[in-house]
Amino acid sequence: MSLPRTRTAQRLDELRESFDSSFSRPPAPQRDPGEALLRLRVGGAPLGVRLGQLSGLHLMPRLVRLPGSPGSLLGLVGLRGQLIAVHDLAAQLGLSSGEPPRWLLLAGGTRRVGLAAAGFEGQLRATGEQMRSGGGSSSAHPLLSTSVLLPDAPPLPVLDVDALVRKLLEEASAPQQGR
Repeated sequence: MSLPRTRTAQRLDELRESFDSSFSRPPAPQRDPGEALLRLRVGGAPLGVRLGQLSGLHLMPRLVRLPGSPGSLLGLVGLRGQLIAVHDLAAQLGLSSGEPPRWLLLAGGTRRVGLAAAGFEGQLRATGEQMRSGGGSSSAHPLLSTSVLLPDAPPLPVLDVDALVRKLLEEASAPQQGR
């Protein structure tokens, strides 16, 4: 009768020691979780957007077109009590926009900018080893200077949303000529 208690006591001591020593070991090195990207379809081509550069992703709300506006400015949407100018992402990148915009990406800080994309194809994580700056097929446009190397797929160009928002806000703030 005392033998099973000894085994139980020994096992409890082992478990206690293992539990206590787990706090004294240094934490395991963190594996690079990678950067979260949204995979979109713009102008019929896949495009990556860093999730950290966006403040929202919505189905396209009712879009009110503005007469006489530049071609890349699709119009205005009302979202949570705020009017947001929506720009055609395909037109900004020099791509044909054969599909109607179905998704609205929100970017910018206090001055929000809306970017319209035709399709949302999912989310992915890319490690630093998969991200490639410059060169490759993504260097066709200055806003696409980075790409993600994916297995069994061509490189996915990644849009620099912050640079695009700066460009759009500078254009909106510039004095209008010829009016």
